[in-house]
Amino acid sequence: MSRCPNCAAELIPGAKFCHRCGDHVLEKTKPCPVCKEANPLASVFCHHCGFHFEGKQHKKMHYEPRYPLDFDPETLTEQVKAQFFRSLRDRVEEQHDPQKFSFYVERFYESRFREIYSVRAGQIAEDAMMRWERFGTEALPDIDRHLDRAFDGLLDYFTIQYCPDLNGVLLPSAMLKYEHAEPGKTDLGQMIRDFLDFDLEEEVVYLDFLAMPEANLANACKYFLSAERREKVFFICDLSFKGNCKEGFAMTDRGMYWRAPFDKARRVHYRELRTVEKGKDWITVNGHFFTANPSLNLKLYKLLKKLRGWEEPAVCV
Repeated sequence: MSRCPNCAAELIPGAKFCHRCGDHVLEKTKPCPVCKEANPLASVFCHHCGFHFEGKQHKKMHYEPRYPLDFDPETLTEQVKAQFFRSLRDRVEEQHDPQKFSFYVERFYESRFREIYSVRAGQIAEDAMMRWERFGTEALPDIDRHLDRAFDGLLDYFTIQYCPDLNGVLLPSAMLKYEHAEPGKTDLGQMIRDFLDFDLEEEVVYLDFLAMPEANLANACKYFLSAERREKVFFICDLSFKGNCKEGFAMTDRGMYWRAPFDKARRVHYRELRTVEKGKDWITVNGHFFTANPSLNLKLYKLLKKLRGWEEPAVCV
């Protein structure tokens, strides 16, 4: 029941003036957006439900899902399947040749992967429904992350195992075993070697630094590899035209170091890795330009996306 802010008399619902003191009620009250009851203009909290007028209460943010679903149990699996094809299109446009998208779709229906995905789509839909039923709209960001991870792994498997002739670049199947790679539980050096698969590359790569020409090692350390004392260097790749290692890139257990021609040296630690984007003939890492060749660019792009936020646990000595 609303009360007059002047004399505290109970007000007749909808009254503009207090029937006891004649005070103009509407000029001195404000409605609560939650319970709709009138409150004095100076109120910080609603006198009826406790709403905080200053907006210090948690406000629900409107979230637009990346994968819009209507969570109908009868059709959710089919909705998930449709969202997968949307992700497939994005993947082909981003990493391969957009003009070949129809060929990827044909390969999907012609291959055994169609049966594999049919089963997996049901599992993904079941998990999404469970999260929705438990948390409602608050679960939407988590559901998006869940679908992102699931689709990413499935797309890697499909494109690598069933579409090597369409990809334009031969992607090593060894990278598939790192779908659930985690810091401290994964051999990072082996993961990097498996992703980049230097045996199929023409670039000069040094894995044994004792066998590396001393002048080239000195140039790499001078021009782009500024690793710290206890940092473990996994490789140094020479991208210079003259073979002197004044341009190139290296990766360690903490980050990536590189220098492109006519540019300054760059360094990005995995824990500080925010964005990895692929251009036509290059990639950008935290907005910084990098290029080697089409094959290495794509494999490095996929590797760095896995390593975003990666931080190896400290080793006690």
